[in-house]
Amino acid sequence: MKIQTKITSTYVVIAVLIVASLGIFTSLWMESNLKERLVNELSRQADLVLYILQEDSTQSFTQLDAQVKQVGGLEHLRITLIDDLGNVLADSDVPFPEIAEVKNHLDRPEVQQANRTGIGHDIRRSVTVDRDFLYMAKEVKKSPTHSLFQNLRYIRLSVPYEQVQRQIDQIRSIVIVAGFGVLLAIILVSVFISRRITYPMTQIVRGVERVRAGDLDARLSVDSNDEIGLTAKAINELVEKLKADIIQLKKLEQVRSQFLGNVSHELRTPIFAVQGYLETLLSGAVDDASVNRSFLEKAQTNLERLNSLLEDLINISQIESGEMKMSFRIFRVNEFIESIYKEYETISANRRVALRLLLHTTAEDETFGDRERLRQVLNNLLTNAINYNKLDGEVVLSSEKIANGIQISVKDTGVGIPHEHVSRIFERFYRVDSDRSRALGGTGLGLAIVKHIIEAHSSSVTVESTVGEGSVFRFMLKTS
Repeated sequence: MKIQTKITSTYVVIAVLIVASLGIFTSLWMESNLKERLVNELSRQADLVLYILQEDSTQSFTQLDAQVKQVGGLEHLRITLIDDLGNVLADSDVPFPEIAEVKNHLDRPEVQQANRTGIGHDIRRSVTVDRDFLYMAKEVKKSPTHSLFQNLRYIRLSVPYEQVQRQIDQIRSIVIVAGFGVLLAIILVSVFISRRITYPMTQIVRGVERVRAGDLDARLSVDSNDEIGLTAKAINELVEKLKADIIQLKKLEQVRSQFLGNVSHELRTPIFAVQGYLETLLSGAVDDASVNRSFLEKAQTNLERLNSLLEDLINISQIESGEMKMSFRIFRVNEFIESIYKEYETISANRRVALRLLLHTTAEDETFGDRERLRQVLNNLLTNAINYNKLDGEVVLSSEKIANGIQISVKDTGVGIPHEHVSRIFERFYRVDSDRSRALGGTGLGLAIVKHIIEAHSSSVTVESTVGEGSVFRFMLKTS
């Protein structure tokens, strides 16, 4: 069952119950009120009849009986006079000769009630005249002065109940018609409200179906500020995030494919080289003293390159997957940099590159980070600065205290990096000069590892470079 049908049905059921309840209550209340007013009117008319009977005390019983019948006819009432024993003294609807045969009225409900409270009423069918009547009996506190009615105790007036019933039926008809009108109005309003409520929900369902069908550009145009509007907004945000995630997944898939291609290519090169050297040696060159040692050294170089590549792949894989745990400690900056400087003094000298140390930090200055990973960062930066330098060039390893941090930089006088390549040098396997990089034993992952390690220290690596003049790499570390 649709929500709109449920809402409309609920409104209709509630409306029917309310209208029916109000109709019944109104009908009963108006019927009761009409009866009460009629009883009060009959009570006043009873007082008028008694007054008329007291006016002329010289009339005979026959005349008085005729007068009762006359008054009853004029007022369209049935008038019954009853003595204290319940005997009927006169009745406007019963011929005078038959009065004595009328049954005793002392046990009538209205008479009994009048005896207790002074006035009573009842609705029933009259055995005497075979009609439904509304009876009102009133106790006579002071009997009329006429000697024929000295024993008069109750005066009872009655009207045919058909008159009352017609008025009640008219009232009920009005109530029913009004009830149906109100019910119809409520149904129309409930249909309108249910549509107002369910329309945006229908829009949400259609939008979700479009998204499920693959249309990630579909958006829900529900602008209300209620719960439905908030739901639509949440779905739009969810679809937007899903779209972004899918785009990101596609990018990651593309990067993964490129990465696998690069890894395959990088692994294949040293493996094929080693395989070629070994096949040549096995084919007879192993006995040729002029080439056997050279081939073995080249095979060893390629194996070392392969080992370096595997180590870098493992490192970057651990860093990017979060498996590599950093061990942050406080350590002294100068001591750390000096130890690295000493390791590279000989290496740089062998490459005819001057390595200088320029410390603007004191021996007491400390920083906070993973010492071994930062050592790996400087190893990569210094290796690149030396390998891509000019003969008799220079590399400067420096430190400087700036604001709330310590800046470490590696500056070289090498070949420099063309401007169009600067933004991509931290990508995996990206090389400005592929042939020279491989010749120097580079894996293409060094700067990518540098970038990830420095970012793990809540910092970033910057680079400034001029072709033919050199480059400078900088990063900041937090002070302790």
